[in-house]
Amino acid sequence: MKRWFLYEGILLAVLGLLLIIFPTFWVKLVVILLGIGSIGYGIYSLKYTKSLYKDTHYERSILIKSILSIAIGFLVVVFPLFFAKAAWTVMMWILIIYLIATAVLGFYAASLLKDTGIERKRYFIENIILLVIAIALILLSPEALGKVIIRIVGIASMVLGLGLVIYDLASKKDVTVVSEYVDTTDTTDSSDSDE
Repeated sequence: MKRWFLYEGILLAVLGLLLIIFPTFWVKLVVILLGIGSIGYGIYSLKYTKSLYKDTHYERSILIKSILSIAIGFLVVVFPLFFAKAAWTVMMWILIIYLIATAVLGFYAASLLKDTGIERKRYFIENIILLVIAIALILLSPEALGKVIIRIVGIASMVLGLGLVIYDLASKKDVTVVSEYVDTTDTTDSSDSDE
């Protein structure tokens, strides 16, 4: 019997440990892989997507999109740390703006419920939590946030891996199969059935 749970568990646990110990390396690796994917996508678009529809505007837009994809991918592969930090920064500010806008709209919506008799306390608490998360994100640096996310993935991977190893070891028991021989031949006389 193959022990896939054991092997997968060990692999996941080791990967999780590496994610926890070397988070900066893994952030860079993910960014480099995204850059390589961007280059591949640009080449694919140039080779296949551009020829799908014979229209000057379509072909020109695909050409520009493909060249941008290849150029950005190349820059990301060449300068991974700079772009990783920039990507985290942009993503974080988009999230911060979203949280603040959602909280403001939530406070406004809750204020509209004033004369309806609907309990508004829960809505105010939700919006305050959104603002607290936005402020926390403002105080964190993008690189620190990336490392935190990588470490959380590492911890989850280790826990899952160790769980698979424990499951495999707990389910690996010697099972003895005992079978009995049961005679199922018909004992009636065959001459009776001819009549």
